[in-house]
Amino acid sequence: MPIQGFDYKQFSSELATQAKELVPQDFDQFQREYVVRTLENFSNMAGEAISNDVEAGFDIEQAIFLTQIIAEWSFHKSVDVIRSGIQPEHWDTVLQRIAYTIYEIGKNAIKQKLPNDQVLEITEQQVIKAYEEALDELQQRGIIDEELKKQAEQQNNLNQFVEQVEAEQAAQMQAEAEAQAQAQAQAQAQQMPSGGMPQGQVADKKIFKLASLALLLRTLSQDKVSSILNKFNPQDAQLVIQYMQMPDLNQKVDANTAIQCLKEIKVNLPSKRSTSPNQLLFRIKSALQNQTREKIEVLLKHERINVKRFVTTALQDELYELPPKVANVIAQYVENSV
Repeated sequence: MPIQGFDYKQFSSELATQAKELVPQDFDQFQREYVVRTLENFSNMAGEAISNDVEAGFDIEQAIFLTQIIAEWSFHKSVDVIRSGIQPEHWDTVLQRIAYTIYEIGKNAIKQKLPNDQVLEITEQQVIKAYEEALDELQQRGIIDEELKKQAEQQNNLNQFVEQVEAEQAAQMQAEAEAQAQAQAQAQAQQMPSGGMPQGQVADKKIFKLASLALLLRTLSQDKVSSILNKFNPQDAQLVIQYMQMPDLNQKVDANTAIQCLKEIKVNLPSKRSTSPNQLLFRIKSALQNQTREKIEVLLKHERINVKRFVTTALQDELYELPPKVANVIAQYVENSV
């Protein structure tokens, strides 16, 4: 009996349409069409098999999840196969083996009611294994040699794709933070009274501390300025930079106020947020220590595979390797989301 609400043909068509925008720009027309066609064909076949698998008893969410896994891996491995240098007539052989593996492994994992992140992890391990076995078979048949096999094994479009997406997200987050900091600095500067600081106002006190620091940093070299600001959180550092650019800053903060504020800053100077492996593990675990597994799954539901793996492995005292800047952005995202 078909799964109610699961139109696998329409779903496969939608996935194929989305894939058209993601195919590498350097691919020619034949290669682009192959990637999209392969994704849609395998998604269709998987969707039909899932719908007709009465024994598995999938619901619509499970059906969509498994079909999407097959679609995503079909996309990434078809890109890998094309870039490997293997002749086109052998591409289907490799990809069919991978698609079959994903379907069987994914179906069994879902039937065991494993969490989605574990399903994704197990699937990736089996995809890598199936890909290598397919390459071994081509070599044994004399279709590819050792050099071409190594070249094929080195292809990893998924990692490149994830790094690109995460770099774009990090850049967007940074731009938004800078815009917010700039607006905040301008608003605070307009509210800052001339010649001194009102007593007993905590928010104003922080403003004057940062403004006083900006006065001092104007007299230092760029290297020293960067070294000092690296010890502040990004938003405060951005505010200091904004104050440094204010032409009338010295008129808004008198000397006595500045000296007092700088003394307090020296005592309470924050330490730089570390992106060392141990510190990243500590930050992730600290942020999620009071969260249930269900809440963590909801938080990561729409994230990429590598983001989910980075967080889940951190909770197990292990660190999934990502570029430090990307790892730090993910840690900040987790800290700000709970």
